[in-house]
Amino acid sequence: MTYHHDVSRCLARFVARMRDRVADEICLARIERYLADGENAGLENASVICQVRDGRIDKMVAQMEPLTRAILILVVARKMSVAEVARRFRMSEERVCRHFRLAVEGIVGR
Repeated sequence: MTYHHDVSRCLARFVARMRDRVADEICLARIERYLADGENAGLENASVICQVRDGRIDKMVAQMEPLTRAILILVVARKMSVAEVARRFRMSEERVCRHFRLAVEGIVGR
């Protein structure tokens, strides 16, 4: 019985590591396909943080890496949790958190 739990734990760690090995381009393609299929396919990338348009925020969001920007849109504009983003797009929660943290630091830190 103990052996079964050890194997289960090892398998869960292996799956988590393999999710982080998927290329950013593949994760980005999954997210872009989801955004394009949604009813708000014309959702603007800029000014996802607030309703008032701010040119500085637009510029910072435009300069972000594509995957970081896409995760920011999912979490803030689509109101998805980090766990939901990770589960839906087969990424680890740590990876999603890292990109979301980079996005927030890029906007708030400047």
